[in-house]
Amino acid sequence: MAELLTLTTPVTTPTLTTYAVRMISMDLDVPAILIRLKGTNGEVKVCSYNGATDTTLMIALNKANLSTTSLQKRVLQQLIADGELSGTISGSPD
Repeated sequence: MAELLTLTTPVTTPTLTTYAVRMISMDLDVPAILIRLKGTNGEVKVCSYNGATDTTLMIALNKANLSTTSLQKRVLQQLIADGELSGTISGSPD
């Protein structure tokens, strides 16, 4: 085991309360979807989909009617459905 330092006073991080979609990348050749989220205090969370799940999701997103539900909201809904995130979606798309 590597050496480590036990802090006398633990470092506390600010509360993370929200995530916003900042990047969605879809690679049809691999296939893969990469999603980058930015948190309340600038924290970055990356989620990815690969293989058959990715292909199914890409087809669904390509056929989606984005006039009623934005791409960002659909991605957040999918991440919640897949257990990557939990919470409620609010606001309007950028």
